[in-house]
Amino acid sequence: MTAIRTPLLERIHRFADELRTRGLPISMVERIDAMRAVETVGLNVPNGLHLALSATLVKAAEHRGVFDEVFQLYFRSEAGAGVTWSDLDDDDAEDADGTGAAGTVGAFGLAPDQTPLDLDHALRTALRDGSEVLARLIAEQAVLQFSRFEPGRPVAGVLYESRTIEGLRLEQVRAEIAREVTEGSGGASGNGAAGGAGGGGSGSELGLQLRRQEVADRANSLRQQIREVIREQLVADRGLDAVTETLRTPLPADADISMANRDQLAEIERAMKPLERKLATTMMRKRRQRNGQLDVRATLRASMATGGVPVKVLHRRPNPTKPQLYVLADMSGSVATFAAFTVTLVSALTQLFSRLRTFAFIENAIELTDLFRENEDPLQTIRAINRLGGPSYLGGHTDYGHALRQFGAEISSELGRRSTVLIFGDGRGNYLPSEEATLVDISRRAGAVYWLNPEARPLWGTGDSLMHVYARHCTEAVSCRTLNDLRRFIEDLD
Repeated sequence: MTAIRTPLLERIHRFADELRTRGLPISMVERIDAMRAVETVGLNVPNGLHLALSATLVKAAEHRGVFDEVFQLYFRSEAGAGVTWSDLDDDDAEDADGTGAAGTVGAFGLAPDQTPLDLDHALRTALRDGSEVLARLIAEQAVLQFSRFEPGRPVAGVLYESRTIEGLRLEQVRAEIAREVTEGSGGASGNGAAGGAGGGGSGSELGLQLRRQEVADRANSLRQQIREVIREQLVADRGLDAVTETLRTPLPADADISMANRDQLAEIERAMKPLERKLATTMMRKRRQRNGQLDVRATLRASMATGGVPVKVLHRRPNPTKPQLYVLADMSGSVATFAAFTVTLVSALTQLFSRLRTFAFIENAIELTDLFRENEDPLQTIRAINRLGGPSYLGGHTDYGHALRQFGAEISSELGRRSTVLIFGDGRGNYLPSEEATLVDISRRAGAVYWLNPEARPLWGTGDSLMHVYARHCTEAVSCRTLNDLRRFIEDLD
């Protein structure tokens, strides 16, 4: 076991501080565990530093992406294999204030004896053969040539990445290579396992799909290399602390669902999996926990063992009943991203509940129960809704009152003690009548009514919001802006 040198010790502490700033729960005990793990594993082990820190500091799958991003910033030179403790002398370590990073940032620009690459030819070769060394060289030259880097600008590098990918024609070349694979003209260039899949067009469809996926994966890997080169250049220009502050993004569980971009939505969808099943399980368990009627005979028989004192009160076994779930979801443009989240959640519940009816609305409440059951994938469900006519099918202008009236007419006769109603939407009805009486009737008939709203509670009742009217007739109305809000709602139900 080798003692950790001071520069690395400081950097690990700053690394842990940044992770905590981004929302990862890291205690002082876990920091100590991380130090001991690094001492035990050592830097001579390939990816030893990454392995030691991730094993001790990452406690949830949704934290992995943030950990890897911050690790890449703080330990770029140590991320690869072959780095030893002697490489971390004080002279080579990054300054404690994050400004200047001698020996930690790769050189930019071509070496005097380095011949510039023919980027188009090199790119095609890298996508066909999968050379990581060539991909790194392509990334460095492409960033130098196309990013139009502006020193001193406090940016995250998204524009530089976009310029580089566009100048490199990465997507166009990837599509061309994929087309070659399909037509059989690219089969000879692949590796041995998949190379025969496209030879002369005689390969199986599975083989062609594997080859196309290989090309796509290599393109994604090159895109990541470009991102890493840009971030290294930003650190060299502005210092580590300034760049990490610029790149800070919330964890998937803390991201505002209504404002999430495509990548964040994908992370949110992955993080939702355990919550979906927990919500369904919680609702079912709440129904099962109710005891049946008092069983007098069984109670008296049991009391004979305690001298006639009924210490143990027994109940009749309740008749097994399945909870009934009814969902009403706003699909209007004002909550478009939240609507996608709703579709994902309802799609999961559909697979877990045997008795569930789902209605979507903008102006008209239309039942989509069969559509949700036929499409397990949320994206397929959204496409199926669009094929039905999209917004024109559900109506053009949001009208909560009209939708509630239609929803109530469809389900009121079925509602009972075992029924739960879930409503998703912001409650903004374009100043149209609220039809409050309909929600009162639904609440009176159903066992519970829950309303999940993507807006912050202070906004309820402002402008055309009707939430101040609807909330008082719900078992619970909650602001559900993030996955953590959904988690708290489920825990309160439990």
